[in-house]
Amino acid sequence: MTRRILAVLVVVMMMLTALPAMAEDKTSDWREPYAETVEIHIAAQEITNAIFAEGEDMFNNLWTKRWKELYNVNVVVDWVSIDYETKLNLAIASNTLPDAFRCNAVQFNQLKTAGYLADITSAYETYGSDTLKGEMEKNWDIVETAMDGDKILAIPQFHYGYECNTSQLWARNDWMQEAGLTGFETVEDLENTMKLFKETYNAQYGIMLDKSLDGLFRTAPMFHAASSIWIELEDGTLGYGNVQPEMKDALAAWAKWYQEGYVRPDFGTLDNAAMLEDAYNGNVGIYPGPNHAGWSVGKDVVANQGEGSYFIAYDVPSVDGEKVMWPIPFCNYDYDVVNVNYEHPEILIKLINDYAYVLNDSLSEGSMTLEEVLPFNTGDMHHVTGPFKIQFASYTDCMDVYNAFKTGEESFHTGYGQIYYNEAKKWETEGLDTSLGRWLQMAIDNGGMVIGCKHVDNEQILKDAMWGLKPQAVLDYGTTLDDLLIEGFTQIIMGVESIDYFDVLVENWRMAGGDEVTQAVNEMYGNK
Repeated sequence: MTRRILAVLVVVMMMLTALPAMAEDKTSDWREPYAETVEIHIAAQEITNAIFAEGEDMFNNLWTKRWKELYNVNVVVDWVSIDYETKLNLAIASNTLPDAFRCNAVQFNQLKTAGYLADITSAYETYGSDTLKGEMEKNWDIVETAMDGDKILAIPQFHYGYECNTSQLWARNDWMQEAGLTGFETVEDLENTMKLFKETYNAQYGIMLDKSLDGLFRTAPMFHAASSIWIELEDGTLGYGNVQPEMKDALAAWAKWYQEGYVRPDFGTLDNAAMLEDAYNGNVGIYPGPNHAGWSVGKDVVANQGEGSYFIAYDVPSVDGEKVMWPIPFCNYDYDVVNVNYEHPEILIKLINDYAYVLNDSLSEGSMTLEEVLPFNTGDMHHVTGPFKIQFASYTDCMDVYNAFKTGEESFHTGYGQIYYNEAKKWETEGLDTSLGRWLQMAIDNGGMVIGCKHVDNEQILKDAMWGLKPQAVLDYGTTLDDLLIEGFTQIIMGVESIDYFDVLVENWRMAGGDEVTQAVNEMYGNK
């Protein structure tokens, strides 16, 4: 009897001893396919510009085929909607959620509160690839917004990098070259260039602006205004950047430019497309824009104005020579989540791993050729994967592309970098106008994103103090308070009101709900 008991104990001990090794074997390779087909139901945003291969669509495409073939996972798309968020709201209300899906920050909070989300901590720790975990660790301040205590409830989709969130002054290249201008060291330089473009090149206006006042907000950091984010004030409380005194300085400059004829008189009625028409027609030479503005003021300008007429990026000057800080709003795109009732939450992790592997790792590892990767990354195919997606910061890829053009040595850390380089190269080798935007972004000293990378290098990044979910008061007011400011700022720029009206406008903003919103933001994010 004793020997039997001992024998059983030995067997049990051997089995227990073997368990960690079994678990370790299981976690060593997330690529291991399921022995039997596992099905997962998802929902997806309709990608209107997607170019599918013949016979493929959102429900059946190169990604779903790959996942079935390699991992034995059958991805079933329950529904696709152009109005994805509304459709998902209806699914949340009726508790008819698919197994995995993407949701925005508000929906994530609702789902978390209702207990509809699976805890994916163990799945992430067990199956997360080095690439995925590396991105999570680099963006842990975003990951924390996807947690409930120490539980991970979502994989954030992240963002394309802080270098993508700064702005530049895009100026007409041929005019700048003919005038011997190399940039803007001071605000006076900018004003003199606007004057020169009007007097010498017959531009009707000096600088572009539309009714959204995007140009104002992109140039506000020149005057040290933290446009459209929340910042810590001298007394330690949080305040909205658009109602701080520095914004008054930015408005005074734009009001002056309007008075001097540098701003189109009817800008308050223009949308972005109408504003850009002035660039295409040679009526204006300076555009305060994002790093990717070369796609807007590139090939279409050349088509109308001739060779070399595209706009090129320059860094903005500072009003007083002090460092310009770029306001960065909370920039997570969305959250990838799993229904609490689904029994295979690890599939979310495995397929996000694969997405990252194909687009980010496979070329640098040499496991896939460029020809094999391209179908997954062109024609918007990298957007058709529903919840199986993350975004990568573009800093390394941009600098790889820039250095390849600078030195002639083609060395890339990721597949993205090589694809970007090949695209930009076609502008130089073939004159392909659709590649001009990428060339203007990454290939030259004055590349829009190259300048953005310098902003990161120089620590010119100022993150929003409201880093995460918006308080309910902010959601309740929506755009009402910003609309009030835009209307008042427009009146100041156009001279309908004097610059002193700014103080009245701020008081109106406070009374209209600004104080309530400020209190809510401070209660959630203050003293952190």
